[in-house]
Amino acid sequence: MRTILHIALIWSTILLLLASGVGAAHASPVAILGAFDEEVAILEAQLVNPRAHTIERMQFITGTLNEQNVVIARTGVGKVNAAMTVTLIIEHFRPNQVIFTGVAGGLNPELQLGDIVIAQKTAQHDLGRLESVEIENRGVRNPINGKRNPIFFPADPELLQIAETALEGIKLNPFQTPQGQRHPRIIRGTVVTGDVFVASDAKKTALHKNLGADAVEMEGAAVAQICWQYNVPCLVIRSLSDDAGANASEDFKKYYKIAARNSTALVTRIISQLHSEQSLQPDPKINHAQKREASVSPQQNALTPNERRFQKMLSGVTLVGHFTITGEGDQSTLRAEKYTITKVTKMSGDYWLFFVRIQYGGRDVTAPLQLEVKWADDTPIITLTDLELPNLGTYTARVLIYRGQYAGTWSSDKHEGHLFGMITKNTPKSDNTDSQRQD
Repeated sequence: MRTILHIALIWSTILLLLASGVGAAHASPVAILGAFDEEVAILEAQLVNPRAHTIERMQFITGTLNEQNVVIARTGVGKVNAAMTVTLIIEHFRPNQVIFTGVAGGLNPELQLGDIVIAQKTAQHDLGRLESVEIENRGVRNPINGKRNPIFFPADPELLQIAETALEGIKLNPFQTPQGQRHPRIIRGTVVTGDVFVASDAKKTALHKNLGADAVEMEGAAVAQICWQYNVPCLVIRSLSDDAGANASEDFKKYYKIAARNSTALVTRIISQLHSEQSLQPDPKINHAQKREASVSPQQNALTPNERRFQKMLSGVTLVGHFTITGEGDQSTLRAEKYTITKVTKMSGDYWLFFVRIQYGGRDVTAPLQLEVKWADDTPIITLTDLELPNLGTYTARVLIYRGQYAGTWSSDKHEGHLFGMITKNTPKSDNTDSQRQD
């Protein structure tokens, strides 16, 4: 009887530990944040089994990246937006680590456009006491424990070490500058954060002199502060899109996109390294063919022939066409539109996740969209009803896809009309539109 009671006690303990999450570290994701579409869209397009979540009207995408569970989100610009987003992620997804990826202005005169700064520490350059021209930087009190935060938030040592390991053999996009083509270098350094886009030679010099800063941006230290207060490991990675001087705005427009891609390339390597560090030793009894079979998504295996054709037809393509507005002036007037789709992935039921860039009427928005697809025999019809699209409005549409063409109807709370066009395969030069300024 004692033996039976002892076994029962052991199993009860194990069940309690499992219920509390002990031993389930691999199930917790790594959170990846970026302020803009370009800073996270590339990563989202690589996800296996992506799933969209809406929390407080903000969208988060979960899935696996290089076999590592991740959750990805756009923070928007500025410290408040960044702090809000990372707080929601920590509270709802309980990540093991948080990585912020994106671009920054260079402060260190020894750095050049395209170089990457892995932040050993971050600070808010506009936080402190102002009694004269210069701010006396200081940390605020942590509302959780009442202790004063440091001025500089140190990066997690383990993440820093993993980032160093990930540098071996990494290939980054070269930068074509007025001085010629150059390959970016990667350093450890100091990144400072403030709620201003710095485009001032005087401010650039002051930040480098007073804080020893190598780069300046608008979100990193706010994320680091929240992670510090919640005791979540954090790492900030910034690729230099400009030099934070008088020409910063123009340089940002030219180099933002390639700088963001290089930053995400490094994050991808870090995620791979994280998975390698956390994985158990491989079972020698499992051969490579079995591993490949195991990596195929069950959802992917469940696709019907029509769904497989649909996924192939709308992945890596651009829909280029026109739309009309009924009842506004000349109804025959055609207005240009463009939808660049990186990837479509089947979710549950009739829902698919579209990673799409929407361009029309001077608007340019990239976002993952969860859309319903209905079928008329072998013909897919993309369906949305009163769907709020980020920064665009609320729309209803029915869009038929067939033999390289699309056509349908659309409506909003103010207008309605028709749309139609051609579906073309993307090439490396398909997406060459300049990015917008971050402020």
